[in-house]
Formats: sequence, C-alpha cells, structure tokens
Amino acid sequence: MSLLLLKIAITPLLVLGATLLQRRFGGSIGGLLTGLPLTSAPLSVFLALQNGPDFASRAAVGTLLGLTGTAGFCATYARTARGRRWAPALVLASLASGVWFLVLARLPQRPGMAAAIVFPALVALALLAGRQGPVLPAPHPWWDLPARMVFALAVVLGITAVSLHLGATWSGLLAALPVLSATMGGFTHRQAGPEAARALLRGIIVGCLGAAAFNLAVALWLQRVGMGAGYAVAVLGALSVAALGHLAFAGPGGAMDVLKESSPRA
Repeated sequence: MSLLLLKIAITPLLVLGATLLQRRFGGSIGGLLTGLPLTSAPLSVFLALQNGPDFASRAAVGTLLGLTGTAGFCATYARTARGRRWAPALVLASLASGVWFLVLARLPQRPGMAAAIVFPALVALALLAGRQGPVLPAPHPWWDLPARMVFALAVVLGITAVSLHLGATWSGLLAALPVLSATMGGFTHRQAGPEAARALLRGIIVGCLGAAAFNLAVALWLQRVGMGAGYAVAVLGALSVAALGHLAFAGPGGAMDVLKESSPRA
C-alpha cells in the first residue's frame, strides 16, 4: 500500500472512532480522546516514512512545544466562554494561540527543554480551565462527522505535502494547531452552552498530556530503537499518561476536587 493510501485510510478512521466515542461518553472523556495525538501520531509516522526518522524526531519536538499552544487555546476559550457567545470566545482564544505559536517557533528545539516547559504548562492550564460543567445532549447535523474526517485528512495531506519546504520545526508546530479543538469547542458551545464547552476543552488539555508523552518518546527514541519499537513505546506512553491525567484531573477525588476542598471559604 502506498504512503498516500495509508494517509487516506488511517487518518479518517481515527477521527471517526474518536468522534463516535465522544458522542457515546461525552464530557471530559470526549475531550480526552480529542486531545490524544489522533492526527499528529499518523502525521509523525508519515513524516518518518517520507523524510526519515531524523526529520520525524525533530518535528516531534516542535509538536511537543506546540501542544502548549493547543492547551492555551482551550484554556483561554474555557475562561472566556462564560458570558460570551461562541464566536467572540473563539476569536480571542485563536488570537492568543496564534501569538504563542509564533513565539514557540523561536524557541530552541531540544527535547529536554521542551518537556520541562510543556508538562508543567499543561498541568497549569488544566487547572486554569476550571472544573468541568455538565455536558447536555446536542444535535449532530448529518454533515458533522464527514466534515471532521475530511478536514483531518486535509490537514495531514497538506502538512506532509509541504513538509520539506516548511522544515521540521514548522511541520511539527502545525501538527499541533488546535483545529479540532476549535471546531469541536465552538460547535459544543453553540449547541449545548458554555459549560459543556468548558468540559470538552478541559478534557482536551488533559488529553494533551498523553500527546506530549507520545511526541517526547518519538523525539528521544525513534532514531535509537527504530520505527516499530519507537512508535510502540510512544503509543504506550501516550495512553498511560493520558489515563493518569484523567484520574488526576477528571476522576472522583481528582486534583480539582482536592483543590476545591482545601481552598478557603468566605
């Protein structure tokens, strides 16, 4: 099977599975699944096959840093959603995220430094997003699922097509653009209200912890152990860290509950 056929086959199926699970479980679980590297993981594999493991490893550092931009978008939207309609919240979050991505492109692209920035930042942004609100049932137009699948595929095809011209840093950063977060967050806000959007977006930030583990493993291990073992370790790390993050931030007695109970009351 050619590389193009792999792109066409794998990416929409991943988005399809995540969307159906989101509709089944909703709330923080839906956000958690969206935050996982559903598009950046296949993109990383495609970059490794097309441009070599070294290119994919360097791009993974850019994606790792870029996850702070994705999480920053989610936290900004979650904090500004209350009292605003979906469009102003989306614009404010997009502007803040865009400025931060320009800053990230100028940072040294080193895995250790990136990890030292990203993991504490994701934890802080998950706390900043606030406690999750209730997710109300929302209608899904017929075009919603096909549009998500087509859009995700277009992003993967577009980035891989221009990756040699963009270079590893921007290829990695663009893989972390909060396109799905913006689409799903805005749609959820419009259909089910700001609290439902906050629940989804906070779950995405927690899922970004798993995506960060994936990209850190790719950056550190892909060239050392080969593609098969390297990506296997990355996927295992992503799932493990995402599960721990969900227990800490979204589960009963999680970090947010502890902070709420320990905070002084007026």
